[in-house]
Amino acid sequence: MCITPLWKIAPMTLTVRLDPELERRLESACKRRRTTKSAVVAELVREFVAREPAESSYDVAVRLGVIGCLDGGPTDLAANAKRYVRRAIRAKYRR
Repeated sequence: MCITPLWKIAPMTLTVRLDPELERRLESACKRRRTTKSAVVAELVREFVAREPAESSYDVAVRLGVIGCLDGGPTDLAANAKRYVRRAIRAKYRR
């Protein structure tokens, strides 16, 4: 039997703190449009994240300047990591 975690099917609960005037205006706008506060907030969040560019981990690392920040190491470390690890282990236990 496969049990689906609740977080995969149930919407996330979010608490938003609004000053009384903004809350009153939101409630009024929701009544006029016949919608819920949750629907309005969800739509605004969707619009917000749609405007944000999706950055890969590589893009973030380039932007932060951490690509190639290891001084004095081998230039092919990422591509040949296993080889370097094996070499280091052999050197450590060589008699």
